[in-house]
Amino acid sequence: MSTLKITGMTCDSCAVHVKDALEKVPGVQSADVSYAKGSAKLAIEVGTSPDALTAAVAGLGYRATLADAPSVSTPGGLLDKMRDLLGRNDKTGSSGALHIAV
Repeated sequence: MSTLKITGMTCDSCAVHVKDALEKVPGVQSADVSYAKGSAKLAIEVGTSPDALTAAVAGLGYRATLADAPSVSTPGGLLDKMRDLLGRNDKTGSSGALHIAV
């Protein structure tokens, strides 16, 4: 069982569209998508491409990441992670700088 974090869904209908798209990806046996949780739980075959999964979701206009994959692997991912931890999801913030005690 694999889990995707999905952002951008605004209703249960979005979740239905994401489910349909994911179940068309080769290797996906089933998908349970939750708008409320912002996630998709997938039963997939070994060797199913994570890129194909995220691309299927991106093709609908949403963003998907593997739930167990660190977000620091993408450009700016570490900064976004720190903003999330600090409760400041906005990209600009009030001071425009992120201060980390060392």
